[in-house]
Amino acid sequence: MGVFQITVHGEAPQLFVGSEVGGAKIISIRDVSPKLVSASELAQQYGISVDVVRDRCAEINKGTRGKCLYDPEQANLILTARPVAKRGRQRKN
Repeated sequence: MGVFQITVHGEAPQLFVGSEVGGAKIISIRDVSPKLVSASELAQQYGISVDVVRDRCAEINKGTRGKCLYDPEQANLILTARPVAKRGRQRKN
């Protein structure tokens, strides 16, 4: 008998305390999501550069100027939002 940790990425799984998975009984479920993530982690997750993450998420920066740290939920809202439409008149062809 031992203690094992299963990591799930995504929405809350349909597991309940007391149910059995693979012969093991679930005794607790905890959210171990990081409180703050770095710009490089967000850049890797969304497939964009670190500079773009820092520019778009400048107003929610919780770290210092050198070490940018962001709340993952707030950063998700900003980085998945559609960019603002281009300004100015359309190009004449």
